[in-house]
Amino acid sequence: MIDATATRVRLTSPGGPEVLVTETAPVPAPGPGQVLIRAEAAGVAFHDVTTRRGLNPGRLPGVLGFDVVGHVLARGPQVTGFAVGDRVGALIGTGGYATHVLAPAARVVPMPEGPDAAVLDALLLNYLTAWQMFHHVARPRPGQPVLVLGAAGGVGSALTQIARAAGVEVYGTSSPARRERVASLGATWVPGAGAVPAPVAATFDPVGGPSLAVSRRATARDGMVVSYGFSFATGAGHSRAGAMTRTLAAVARAKLTPGPRLAVHTVLTAVDKDPERFRADIAALLDLLAEGKIAPEVTTLPLTEAPEAHRRLEGREVRGKLVLIP
Repeated sequence: MIDATATRVRLTSPGGPEVLVTETAPVPAPGPGQVLIRAEAAGVAFHDVTTRRGLNPGRLPGVLGFDVVGHVLARGPQVTGFAVGDRVGALIGTGGYATHVLAPAARVVPMPEGPDAAVLDALLLNYLTAWQMFHHVARPRPGQPVLVLGAAGGVGSALTQIARAAGVEVYGTSSPARRERVASLGATWVPGAGAVPAPVAATFDPVGGPSLAVSRRATARDGMVVSYGFSFATGAGHSRAGAMTRTLAAVARAKLTPGPRLAVHTVLTAVDKDPERFRADIAALLDLLAEGKIAPEVTTLPLTEAPEAHRRLEGREVRGKLVLIP
């Protein structure tokens, strides 16, 4: 039986966490090429924070939420490969803060029944992003050093574990309070990019803007800086136009000046470009999880506490992945 009513957390306007409001709504019906998922877990990403604050380009979505894990409740026309009742994960970009979520079938991947839903959800965005950047973009060799900015965070901790599993040496930055967490992941803690003892083969930078120049100085001339966010804009009082101007200017300077290459990585672009590689990447991460080579750290809150989740994430209070449970 299809559920009659859904619960969702609606984004009412740009602003602080208080603009996230829980409400009921009809259960959506899947259209052509869509899957309806009854959610078990919905990830909270820093992208959600910058979208809520009105810093990201594009229209403001009605419901935030980049990634979900749950079971297929219904399929739209032209959907094959998934059956009602299958456990799946989906990268949707928006719409995940809900009990019932519509996802394009090309962004849906099979998930096993055994592991905890919140742990699986961490693989979908944090670990997938890290895996893509490490194995498909930077591709450092075993024994080479890399630098991970924010190594105690969601993607940073995933990057550190994936790099260590590949035999790569890791330097990781964090606040002093998280130094032990970085060390527990197998990285050498450094207070900032300028503190690495020698240039690294790759630097992974979620800060963006002015941070890119510092990251390039820490990276060997034949190396690479991978940029995957612009967290510098939060808390700095920038408007959307101001944040985007500083972001684009920093990227342009990095591409026009001599030194290590700069790659800007967007996970959804990679998934949409090659859905089969997306599924292969998740399968590889599931193997590492089963072997104990990666161990996502997750914090869970009820779906209705989405505003509190945003306060914690924006305040840099979260280690690993923050997940809402419907």
